[in-house]
Amino acid sequence: MTSGTLNNPVYARFGVTPVINAGGTHTTHGGSMMRQEVRDAMSLASESFVDLVELKRATGEFVAEITGAEAGLICSGAAGGLVLATAAAMTGTDGVKIAQLPDTTGIKNEILTQANNPEGYLKCHEYAGATIAFAGNENGATADQLKAAINDRTAAVLYTYAYGPARGGLTAPEVAEIAHAVGVPVIVDGAAMLPPKSNLTKYISEGADLVTFSGGKYIGGPQSAGILAGRAELIEAALMNSGPSMAIGRPQKVGREEMIGMATALQLFVETDDTARLVEMREQAEYISSQIDGIPGVNAEVIHDHLSYHVPNCVITLDAGQDEIDRVWDEMHEGNPRIYIARNHGGLAANMVNVSPGQEISIARRLKEILSK
Repeated sequence: MTSGTLNNPVYARFGVTPVINAGGTHTTHGGSMMRQEVRDAMSLASESFVDLVELKRATGEFVAEITGAEAGLICSGAAGGLVLATAAAMTGTDGVKIAQLPDTTGIKNEILTQANNPEGYLKCHEYAGATIAFAGNENGATADQLKAAINDRTAAVLYTYAYGPARGGLTAPEVAEIAHAVGVPVIVDGAAMLPPKSNLTKYISEGADLVTFSGGKYIGGPQSAGILAGRAELIEAALMNSGPSMAIGRPQKVGREEMIGMATALQLFVETDDTARLVEMREQAEYISSQIDGIPGVNAEVIHDHLSYHVPNCVITLDAGQDEIDRVWDEMHEGNPRIYIARNHGGLAANMVNVSPGQEISIARRLKEILSK
């Protein structure tokens, strides 16, 4: 999973210049790089026609096997998985309710979450017709607050795992215990929570009824694919709410090529020992840090903490503040070569997951030029 060629004729045709991707697996710049085996499998899949529902069920069984869930489904990214999980929690397998969405008249339609839940992806639940309800405050919720917020309109409780500073509040197992005591399912958003690979099974074991992961990030599948895993009856409901049927999930349909690509990438992900690659990423990040740390007003260090940075990053803080951060980001992104780095937690971060061997030299050179101005 590396940045690949910067001289790509399919993009040049449209006047679009590729970038060195040192920003991680962000959707804005294409996620991750698919391995050759994945690309080959997708190409081969395109040469035959199949019954898509049959393929969904077959690849879903593989997802279940990998995650330890009762059932699984390949979906259109983690965001698409959230849409289907929400729809499933609201409708079950009731065909009348499925046809009714996004109108939720007479249907349980509240997705309840702690008030410190990251807000960026709550639209996915609203897309399905749900309303968002909050328990607690910016510090999270207590057990009593979550219990009091559950009512006869609650379709599911949402728990979002996210890299970054600890948010406080109830843990996922605590949320599951409270919700399950009153028969309410728990949806876990684990979109970016790989690695470690153990997270593929962790959230189900913690009590998640449905959990979704991005396929186009560290797994290395198609950017437009992801996985949803959980209880059999809820996965069946999610499948019924998905394309190719004329349901709320029709716009998030997944093609046969993406399903095969996603399943292939998932198998490679769980079978591949990435220890050597992580060592290489640390060496790349350390090289960048060594070239810029000590420039006046610049602090650079390598962080790999499985909290904010799930692979080695060269994390850069600037004494000059946000305006200088934005200037550096703009000059990196619009320079030659174009280099995408992340703006994280009040600074910059060069994430090594998509950086090809040798590209760290170009990244360090450009950073040094810009930061020395």
